[in-house]
Amino acid sequence: MATGTKTALVTGANKGIGRAIARQLATEGFTVWLGARDAARGQQAVDELRGEGLDVRLLALDVTSDASVAAAARTLASVVTSRASRRTSSPSF
Repeated sequence: MATGTKTALVTGANKGIGRAIARQLATEGFTVWLGARDAARGQQAVDELRGEGLDVRLLALDVTSDASVAAAARTLASVVTSRASRRTSSPSF
């Protein structure tokens, strides 16, 4: 059975504790989406973590905005759907 890629979303990931959590998850093999309200600061965090060889992506996200949360959910749903369709082997049952 395919093991798949572990994916995580960390909100407030462009600084402080959020960035540290994102770094730790990425170090453990996760693809990490950095949710950031400020796109420029979010991109700086992405650039820094990618410079460390980590698999991180920027996701514009303001958790105080329903529209922003809905847009982020659509983005992540398309990623999950895309990855789910990439089965590399048949189930063994």
